[in-house]
Amino acid sequence: MIIQRTFLLSSLTIALLGCLGDSDQSNTDDALDNLNDVELAPDVIEEAVAVAATQFIAMGDSGTGSPGHYAVGQASRDVCDAKVAQGQGACEFVMGFGDNIYEDGVSSVDDSQFIDKFEAPFAPIGELPFYMALGNHDNTGYVGGDGMGNYRGDFQVEYTYVDYERGDGSPRWYMPNRYYAINTEAMPTTTMPTTRDGKPLLNIVTLDSNPIASAFADADARYSWQNYGMQQLIWAQDQLLSSEALFNVAIAHHPYLSNGSHGNAGFYDGIPGLLLPMAAGQRWKDFLEEGVCDYADYIMTGHDHDLQLLEPTTECGRTQQVVSGAAGKFRSLTDMQRNAAMFQRGDTYGFFWMKASEADPVNEIPAQMCMEVYTVEPESEGLGVLSSEGTLTPAYTNCLAKKDPVGIARGRDFSATPLAVQVPIAGENTEVSFDGIASVFRDALVSGLNQLNAGNPDENSRVVIADIIGGMDALLMSIDATASTLTGSNDDSAIAIDAIQLAAERLTDIDTSDLPAPFDQLGSAFNGFADGVGGSESPQGIEQDIALLLGPLVQLTFNLNNILDAVADGTESQPLLGGVTEVLSTITFGVSQVLSEVSTLKPGNGVEALIGSINSAFDIIVLKVLLLEQAPSPLAENAVLPGNLLSDVLQNATRDIGYQLDVRVLPTISTLAGQLFGKLTNAVSSLLDNIL
Repeated sequence: MIIQRTFLLSSLTIALLGCLGDSDQSNTDDALDNLNDVELAPDVIEEAVAVAATQFIAMGDSGTGSPGHYAVGQASRDVCDAKVAQGQGACEFVMGFGDNIYEDGVSSVDDSQFIDKFEAPFAPIGELPFYMALGNHDNTGYVGGDGMGNYRGDFQVEYTYVDYERGDGSPRWYMPNRYYAINTEAMPTTTMPTTRDGKPLLNIVTLDSNPIASAFADADARYSWQNYGMQQLIWAQDQLLSSEALFNVAIAHHPYLSNGSHGNAGFYDGIPGLLLPMAAGQRWKDFLEEGVCDYADYIMTGHDHDLQLLEPTTECGRTQQVVSGAAGKFRSLTDMQRNAAMFQRGDTYGFFWMKASEADPVNEIPAQMCMEVYTVEPESEGLGVLSSEGTLTPAYTNCLAKKDPVGIARGRDFSATPLAVQVPIAGENTEVSFDGIASVFRDALVSGLNQLNAGNPDENSRVVIADIIGGMDALLMSIDATASTLTGSNDDSAIAIDAIQLAAERLTDIDTSDLPAPFDQLGSAFNGFADGVGGSESPQGIEQDIALLLGPLVQLTFNLNNILDAVADGTESQPLLGGVTEVLSTITFGVSQVLSEVSTLKPGNGVEALIGSINSAFDIIVLKVLLLEQAPSPLAENAVLPGNLLSDVLQNATRDIGYQLDVRVLPTISTLAGQLFGKLTNAVSSLLDNIL
């Protein structure tokens, strides 16, 4: 270091002066001149060098314009200011992980939501560039967050090119394309530092996950897996393999791994990737494992509204996973054991502060990514990021050394997997009347909801809710019918499929256009469900037949949850509508789980797995319904069930279902062939022959 060199030169000078004495000044001057020409051996001293570093904020799912969003904007500014005061340098940019504008994205480049849900909340951050990715809500087609309208995302790209110097654009928004890379040569308003050897410190590869990972495909062929997905895969591989940057960071909206409500790619929202690879995120998982994992140091995403730092996995090599999706919304973590986590926190707003640094050989510090996680409390002094004394209060701090690639086994699943074809076939009018072993449960739930709705003073919503309850009853009947075929109490198992078709017919006839937002979107969700429901004239194979029913059910569940998401963000309270929508979403999820288990019944598993899924579906429905009364705010405001009497009836009914399944399945197992799930009889019979 410079101090070391100065000390050595001073020591040599003193020694020379001591030898020469005070009487020979001219010799002293000559000695000093000669000393300037001394070459020090490299192993004697280390040259002082500046360590290249860059600091940034990493956050996603911001675009609500809510008080929490504003608090995150101010808290980010406070953290960056404190870093400057500590002498650590300034924040240089922000990474945004999608869902930039809730709930439906923007409708034009002039949409006022750019101001209300981006510019204004982030005004405290000044003109730091935001490198933005697209999320499913930014590409809404019909119902907020369905990801089926990628044309909306193009408006966010266009917003980058508006001339903000004229006052009609943004000094900070940066999204030059739907997917793009940022490194030393391509920074819009700042300069990325370079390492000692002149290479970029950081390369940011921004991916567009929506056309690959959103629940349902865009009808526009430009965004198909074969076209858009393959082009982006080739581009991403090229960006990462050709990069000379010290750190390569891939950012996107949908996570590879998550302990939050959406879960891991390949099994998003509990959907099996084998049946619905797109809705389950299986295509996105394959994309990342083929083109990003182990090439990138980090994959940073949002989508789940929480904060996570997860351990690398064998399948993804050295790549570290960061989920930071709590900038405008927050949720609970649903399975904290799903993936090994170094840090995870739900039920709070927040963001990551990060610092990438090259190695410091003098102090023997490796190249590393340091990070601090900040949780934001809008109502607290210091917003939860500063103490009363003004010092920073991170919830988590760590520095992770850069790792070398491990050389994972890299398959070709994304580029080789054919696109699954699911052709909806319209069903005919169906009359279904059936009382199975779950009839007590169904009667209690439907009766309780109808009684509550009878006191609804809003006549318009009262009619709509009554129709929704009718659709619920038909969906519950489909689980009931499947359970009854297993116990031998019903010979007509085709009624399960008929019941789903009946539910679709009942729901699609409902006009929700006069309901308050966001419940006016229920009609679009119901129509999408009805359009997708159907059955084939003859069995096409177990997976194909089930997919025709499972796909629309999953889509309906997804859309209902998106509508409920909007309710939680300050929409005018509609407790009855919210509660009924919540119950319907729970029921559609339960039906989906049962159908999934039917389709994945394999030799060796026995029929117990299917029995368990039916029982679990009822457990999910009952627990979710009963807990509505006791749930924390704001869900408690949407509670719909009338008191303990109904709770007791439902609990007793559930115990009765479980008992009948448990005691009657073994005596009837030999009669299952020919009774299980109607149109799938032949396919299931062949499987059961291998089991029995």
